[in-house]
Amino acid sequence: MGSQGNEADYKPQMDAILASNRPDLAKLALAFDGLTGFIIEGAGRQIDLARAMGDDREIVKQQIKMETLKHARAIFQTCYLGVTGKAAWDDPAKR
Repeated sequence: MGSQGNEADYKPQMDAILASNRPDLAKLALAFDGLTGFIIEGAGRQIDLARAMGDDREIVKQQIKMETLKHARAIFQTCYLGVTGKAAWDDPAKR
């Protein structure tokens, strides 16, 4: 995850998801949502920093990362919906 955060920052949330009594498929969806959301938020912070520093190359790099993960989230949502008949998480467009 690089400079926008590290796994220790997300670990408590992941541990709570994995320790829950939810079905494994629900745990997978929540873990994917949480971790990709964490990375997307970090990329957003990196974009803000790069803008403040005038680093256009870093802005583009972080935008590519963010949009790639948003696309992966949309793919996951589509697959999850096809398998279960319901959304993987409450608001697929929140990020």
